[in-house]
Amino acid sequence: MSMMGTAPVVAEVVGLGELAPGRIAIQLHAPSFVAGLRPGHALHLLRAEAGGYRLRRVAPVTLLDPLRGVVEVGLQPRADGGRDSLADIRIGERVALTGPIGQPIPKVPRSTQLLVACDGEGFAWVRLLINSAVAEGRSVVLVQSAQTAAELIPAALLPERVEIVVATADGSLGVRGDIADLLPQYVAWADQAVAAGASTLVDAARSAARKHSSGSRTTARGSRSSRREGDAWLSVIVTHEVGCGSGVCGGCTVPTRTGSIRLCREGPAIDVSSFDGGR
Repeated sequence: MSMMGTAPVVAEVVGLGELAPGRIAIQLHAPSFVAGLRPGHALHLLRAEAGGYRLRRVAPVTLLDPLRGVVEVGLQPRADGGRDSLADIRIGERVALTGPIGQPIPKVPRSTQLLVACDGEGFAWVRLLINSAVAEGRSVVLVQSAQTAAELIPAALLPERVEIVVATADGSLGVRGDIADLLPQYVAWADQAVAAGASTLVDAARSAARKHSSGSRTTARGSRSSRREGDAWLSVIVTHEVGCGSGVCGGCTVPTRTGSIRLCREGPAIDVSSFDGGR
């Protein structure tokens, strides 16, 4: 039995892609999983290796195709910087899956305007959220940053209705700077926001939210947020390699004002109001 209490499901690799430079997407035929997966969920991949060793990786769910019974997951970079052998997986190979891991990203009731901020690594955790929000008819703005234009998330991976705003450190595309230079003009517009990526990106999102004046909701986009004071409207996802996926190892634990949160169990999304770093 798996750590989630159900037997692993063997899935065939039916497609491979790239979410961002160096970020591999694996498409798996796993129809029994599709209906139960939501934005924020991850799956545990188990692959038999030479010598009887079983490679284990936790990968966020990035897309769902109910008609084909296909689940796409994003292979995350290893914390030690080494090359993951799953990066060499081929179409037709089989892996065992367990899950789901983690909790769905909460949706603010009556939200119609979603702001997503991410970097290349955080995109895997929010791609399914973006697609789901567009399918629900919500307006979505994606704010992303990278060192150079070559490292940005390709626009072809996003629905056409998503407004994409970018910043690059070298000024090769969009605003010269980082995500902190972009967020202030969009925070007031959004009635829900999710920031996913490195700690610097998450810090920028928290800072923009703190500085936002609740007395002025008019934005450069000419619209107003319907957010009510007190709404838990900003969630943050600190990208971190998830180890066991069951909450036992404690490797993905972060402190909050109400106690420790395991990203693989209570996370990955954390309400910014309970985040210790949000003071």
